[in-house]
Formats: sequence, C-alpha cells, structure tokens
Amino acid sequence: MSPHGVVERPGPFCTIQDLGRRTGRRAGLAPGGAMDQRAYLWANRLVGNDPGAAALEVTLGGLGLRFSADTVVALTGTGCTATLDGVATGAWRTLRVQSGQVLRLGYGSVGMRSYIAFPGGLDVATAFRSASAVVRDGLPGLLGRCVRPGEPLRWHEPDHRCPVRRVPDELIPPPPDSLTLPLVAGYEWGEFSRADRRRAFDATWTVDPASDRTATRLAGPSLNTGPRVLDSTPLVDGTVQVTGDGFPLVFMRDRPTIGGYAKLGSVDPIALDALAQARPGTPVRFVRTEPDVLRRALARRESFFRITSCPGTPVSAP
Repeated sequence: MSPHGVVERPGPFCTIQDLGRRTGRRAGLAPGGAMDQRAYLWANRLVGNDPGAAALEVTLGGLGLRFSADTVVALTGTGCTATLDGVATGAWRTLRVQSGQVLRLGYGSVGMRSYIAFPGGLDVATAFRSASAVVRDGLPGLLGRCVRPGEPLRWHEPDHRCPVRRVPDELIPPPPDSLTLPLVAGYEWGEFSRADRRRAFDATWTVDPASDRTATRLAGPSLNTGPRVLDSTPLVDGTVQVTGDGFPLVFMRDRPTIGGYAKLGSVDPIALDALAQARPGTPVRFVRTEPDVLRRALARRESFFRITSCPGTPVSAP
C-alpha cells in the first residue's frame, strides 16, 4: 500500500510514541511514551484522535516530511520553527496539507520536543499494546529504533477532515527557563542525612547535558550521605535516584524497571512535561508536596483528555 507521507529528513532523534506500555515490565521492557505528554495529548485532541494514538516525537527539530495525500495534521510542542512549503506556520494547531507539500521543522533556541499527530494515529506495529519506541530495548522495526530518512508513514484515517483548531493561548506552556519540581518523599528518604535532605530542597540544580529519554541528570551539590546501593526496587516515571557520585537522576519515560541506588522520592508526573522540554543548563529546584495533591491533578488531566483504558502509562492535567 502506498504511504501517506515520507520522512525525507528525520532530524537528530525522531521516534514514534504513544502513552507507553504498561504490560511490558514483566519482560524487563521500559514503558517508553511521549516525553512531554501534555503536548502529545493536545496534538491528538486537535485532530480528534483517541488520546493514545501513535504520533511522531521530534527532538530538537530538523524534520522534513513530504505528504502524498491531502490530509490534516496537528503540531504541538516547543523547540523548533515550522514551515509548510517554505511558509511559516505556528504550533499548537492543526494544519491542512495537500499532497506534495513538505512540512519542515527547523532548529529553535528554546525547548526540546515537538509532536505531530495524524488522523486516526500512525498505522504501525505494536508490542505489549503500545507503539512506543525504546531504542535500547531492541524490539523489531520502529519499536526499537529512530525514524530513518526515506521512512514511509501511513495513518489510519487519511481522509478525515476537521476544522482548523488551536490550543487556547492560556493553555500553551511557555518554554521553561527555570523549573520547580514538586517532590513526594519516598520510603528511602530516611537513608539520607538531615543535611542532605535539607540540601536537596535548598539547592538550585541545573539540567546536565548527559540527560536523555531515560533520565534527566541534575548537576549541583553532591549528596554524599546514606548508603550508595540498596536492594533493587521498582522505579516509576519521576523517581529521583541519587547515584554513587551524589547527583540526582529524575527518571523519565525510557527508565529501567528497577534501580538499586537510594531514592529521594518521586517528582509530580505533570512536572515531567516541562522537564522534558528543559535544555541543558536550565535551573531546577525541588519543593515538597503531598500525594493527594498529585492524585487530584492527575484525575483532572485524565478527565480533560478522556483517558480511560488507554494502553499507555498514567498521565496528568492540561
């Protein structure tokens, strides 16, 4: 079958993502999923998709996508400029495209990731009920690698039409120039000294260049107390683990299933959306919060985006 579009140029790191896989942990697979789930969910909402439909995640821009069918797509996220046949177009909106037109994403000076949603979602293979790519897991095809030059794409409803839609300005998050991450203290909180527990909240950390889809590494004062290695325990999105060098790692969507270093607790999953857009050097601070506050925010997001039994990981509010 003929493709509906071809990726002429994928940019530095372009993958197919959805809400991630819940059921692959027993096989040791990372959940994967869109790093900025707010931007991803908005992209699907704009074209009328199921909230868990597969979409493109473009890191740092550089994409060139040629369409071979008249259709409509949605573009959200930050970190790039966008043109359609050389004419500038904004993000956080739907775009009507014609066969032969080329959508290009340039390299912006802020943010990290953009999302393109297609009517009905991308028609791709799945594993454990998810199309999310986790490169290190080595699953076959696009489940285990980045999109390549010349990659053909098909989506489920190429003839779908919808009106031009935009996300209201007040709901578009600004590019993060600094971040405050709400942190729920975990059961290994007591493994750290009082001085290090205080330092964790008093310090201003910065996003380290070594960060990736697995974890955001934070540079700053070393947290030297507490046992360095404990029994391995499960990790979730947002777990903050302090490795042997004393610096925190905030685990993101491609996290391992377990980890054995001492853990401060877990970051609000909603805050991970902004962290996913933070470039190296962005200042970060932790602030204490309570689980009930996060549960209420997650419930609001799931209600807003109509997330019920999607196969992806739990996500959080507009």
